[in-house]
Order: sequence, then structure tokens, then C-alpha cells
Amino acid sequence: MKHSSVIGRLTGRVSIPVFAGITAGLLSILLYLAVIAISIAYRMIVLGAPLGFVMPAPVLLVMLVACLTISGVGTYFCAKPLQAVFERFTAYMTTSRVDAEAELEDMQFPELRRLRVATTRTVRKLRRENETLRQIAYKDSRTGLPNAIALERHVNATLPEASFEYPAAFLLLDIDRFGQLLEQVGTTNSDALIDAAAKRLTRALSDLGDPAAIALRGSMLSALSADKFVLYLPCAINRDHVISIARAIRAAFAEPFELPTRQITMSISGGIVMAPEDAESFAKLMQNAKLAVRLVRSEAQSGFRFFTPRLTRIVQGRYRFEAELRDAVANKEFKAVFQPKIDFQTGRIVGAEALARWRRPNGKLISPATFIPVAEQAGLIDAIGMQILEAACEAARSWQLEGYDLTVAVNVSPSQFQRHDLTDAIMAVLRRTGLHPNRLELEITESMAVSDPARVAEFISPLRAMGTKLAIDDFGTGHSNLATLTQLPFDVFKIDRQFVSALETDRQAPAIVEMILAMAETLGLKTVAEGVETTRQAEFLRRRGCTMAQGFLYSPGLPETAFFDFLRAWRPGQVNEQQNDVQERQAPRR
Repeated sequence: MKHSSVIGRLTGRVSIPVFAGITAGLLSILLYLAVIAISIAYRMIVLGAPLGFVMPAPVLLVMLVACLTISGVGTYFCAKPLQAVFERFTAYMTTSRVDAEAELEDMQFPELRRLRVATTRTVRKLRRENETLRQIAYKDSRTGLPNAIALERHVNATLPEASFEYPAAFLLLDIDRFGQLLEQVGTTNSDALIDAAAKRLTRALSDLGDPAAIALRGSMLSALSADKFVLYLPCAINRDHVISIARAIRAAFAEPFELPTRQITMSISGGIVMAPEDAESFAKLMQNAKLAVRLVRSEAQSGFRFFTPRLTRIVQGRYRFEAELRDAVANKEFKAVFQPKIDFQTGRIVGAEALARWRRPNGKLISPATFIPVAEQAGLIDAIGMQILEAACEAARSWQLEGYDLTVAVNVSPSQFQRHDLTDAIMAVLRRTGLHPNRLELEITESMAVSDPARVAEFISPLRAMGTKLAIDDFGTGHSNLATLTQLPFDVFKIDRQFVSALETDRQAPAIVEMILAMAETLGLKTVAEGVETTRQAEFLRRRGCTMAQGFLYSPGLPETAFFDFLRAWRPGQVNEQQNDVQERQAPRR
């Protein structure tokens, strides 16, 4: 460690005027003593006088003290202006006032004026850079709105003032189906998409009228990462005002968005937390708002919801269910059951649809309506779909080895459909199981087909070249462009169960079914009627030229062994013998 000198330690403890006064006093003493010594030497050498003082010693001592005082005090006061100059420089560099630079104008010495110029230039540059850094640190680069750091500072500064009489509100806003929107506009336009949403939110809030507008005092709209925004209202006043603001935001997003490349429709959802009722810190506000949004997504997919303590228990239950679902995927607890397809002309079983079922180790059967939405949200539906595909192909291969000429149909989920390696994954399953590609039929929904026709062609072309068939599931339930559908490479139309079940109760249902059958016949496609439960439905479909049927009239979904037994025991026309007890069949529907 470097040791400082005595002078260094002294200058570190005293001010400039004091140091100047001490230095001047010491110099005056030295000069005074030097003059006295020269005087004595002159008298002795030149004049030959004996050693001695001209004046008495007390007088000399008084003169010494006077010189010391005058030089020290005079230098001290002369150095005071210099001290003031340095203090002005210090104040200028530490203040943020715009007019502080004017205080450095009257520098008296050239050196100080040069110092002033260099200092002001440097400080200006540093302040510009600091302002740029502040904008980067506290503003979202895509929208110009405050970012999460600025939001947290504002919340921490104002949240302690919230009370039960005058609560604050925290709205976490999440753009619906943002991933699908990006696929439509392209990832290069993601910033433009977020900026358009931010401008729409800003406009909706600025157009808000009284009394809800009162709740916007001191509010902050901030942009978080990805597709999320936060509206924080430190003076929300009451829930009615918050509800009005949420409705205004939803209404603003009802209008289409004009992007540079195309026009799109975008909606937004949100979770609302009231403080201090449901949270007393920024972290808790964010956590509870995310829980509310998560429940919106799981229940309605879109909308706004207030957080309540009950949501915590619900979401914790969902987390546990999701964890169990992950374990089930890892343990391959998902099994395929097979619902037979009956050819109307021959009465024979010509194929089966593989349906996913989850049977827990304790024997409890979980409904697909319960686990499929959770699996989709958790990103597990791909793994479940591939397990069912593999089980279906293995079963179809065993039917083939037993001499049964059957096809197996497997559903492709929207999530699987977006996988770029889906075609390769299906081919790999076919190779592992040894099933010929012409024994496999893949089903995609009508909405998936028309949303991205190019993707359909890319996905199915290599498989179709090997004989794999493609079916459009739930046909008639969407609002599709028929011209687009007719150009897609489909082999089978599956008539949705809602039309089949309404054949005997709705006068319009027969006309809709006849239209679908006529269009399929014109296009040379086969048709499968889903959900056939009565002989009257089956007879109507047969007379109108429907190719195949599946439903509880024939059989529910059966495990592989039970399906084998059903297949061996099946006789064409035996459904007429079973029609009296069809309504008593009980099995989980898809």
C-alpha cells in the first residue's frame, strides 16, 4: 500500500485558502530570517561590527509575528475566490439545472476560462450520453412506452399510497394468439405489430371519457417483453372504472389493424389485480395478474378477469394436473382406443379411428375434454399425438398380419401441424412399425386446412405420394372458402357429429348433409359420418350415398385387444340386431 507524504496528508485535510495561508506564513518566516541573517553578515564582514542585532530582539520578534500574520491572512483571503471558482465547477457538474452553465461565465484568468470551456463541453457530452442511456434503460425500443424497469419504479413509488378506500389497479394485457399472428405477418414485422397495438392502446385511453377517465390520473402504460403490456392505475377509485377501461380496450381492438404488408384482426385479454386488496408489492401484482390471465386462457381463451384468492387454488390445482400430465407423457400412460368405420355398401369394417385415452395407474379414466386443453397449453400435445400415432400404426400392422385389410385414422393437432419436421416424424413411425403408408389416414380440421393451404400441400405431398390419405375432420363446422377446400389434396370428408345427431330433430340438418355428400361425390371424395347412433340416421346416410359411418350405433372406442375381438366377431348387418340397446351404451366420447 502506497504511503502519502506529510504534505499530501495535510492537503487532504485543509481547504485551499487555509493551505495557501499556511504556506505564505512559512515563506514569510523564511524570508524574514534570511533578511536578518544577511543584515548581520553584512555588518560583520563589511563594516567590521561585532555580532549582534541592530534592533532589540523583542522588536524583531514582533516584526516576525506581524509578517507571518499579514502574509498568511492576506494570502488566505486572496485564495478564497479561487476556492469559490472550484466550488462553482463542482456544483455545475453535480446539478441537473439547465441554467447552471451561466454561473461559469465570469472566469477571470485564462487558465480558468480554458478549464471552463473544457469542463462544459465534457459535461454536455456526458449528459447527452446519460440521457440516451436513461431512455434505453427506461423505455421500450419498439413502442417508446415505459418498460418494465420504469413500471416497477413507478409502482414502488405510488403503491404505498393505495388504500381500500382509494385502491390502485394493475392490468396485465396479453395479445391473443400472438404466435399465430406472427406467422401471418412474418417475424420481421413483429415490432410493427407490437407498435400498432401500443398505439391502439394509447388511443383508447386518450379517448376515454368521464367518469372512468378520472382513474387514469397518474397512470402508466408500459410495454413488457414479447406481447404483453401493463396499465397501472395508482388512483383507480373503484372497480367500475376499471371495468369501463377494460371494455374500452377490448372495443378498441375490435377494429382491424393496418400493417405495411396486410390487414389483420387482433384481440387482447387481461388479468386485473386490485391493490392493496390482492397485492402489496410489484412482484405480487405481476404474479397474481399472470394467474388471472392464465385462467382466462384456460377457460375462455380471450377476455378480462379480476384476480381473487380462489384463483390461486385453481391455478395451483392446474399446475399439479399439468405435472401429472407430464409424468403421464413420460410414463406413456396415454393409450389408443379404436372406433370402427363401417362401409355402408358392404356392411364390413373397413377401418378405425384412433382416439387418445388417459388411464391413470389407479385405473381412473381421464376425459380427453379435460386433458387435451391442458396438454395444448403445456406444449405436451405433440408428444401425446406421436404416442397415439405410434400405437395406431402398431395396431394397424398387427391387423394387417392377421389378414384384415383396414386403414387407421389419426388426428393431427394444430400444434403438430405447425411442426416443420412432422412429415419426417410420421415417416419414421411408419418405418419403425412396418406399416405400409397406404394403411394410414391423417385427419386435420377444416380451419387448419384453410388457414394455411400451402402448409397442407407441403406436409402431405411426400406422404400422399406413398399412398397415405388425408381427411378433413369436422367438415361443415367452419366458415371456409369452398374454392380453397376444393383445391386441397383431400381424400375424405368427415361429416361432423352435430349434423348427424340433428338429422332427426332439425329440419335444416338433412339439407346440409345432402349438400356435403353431393359436393364430395362431385369431387370424387369418400365421406365418413361421425356420431351415428340410430338406424334411422344410418339409413338416411346410406340412401344419400355416404361412404362410411362410425358411432355408438356400431361401437364406442375400444382398446386394441377388445377391438380385435370385435373385429373377429363382426358380421355385416349385425347392427340391426343391436339397435334396441344402442342408447344404453356408455363410453367416453371423443
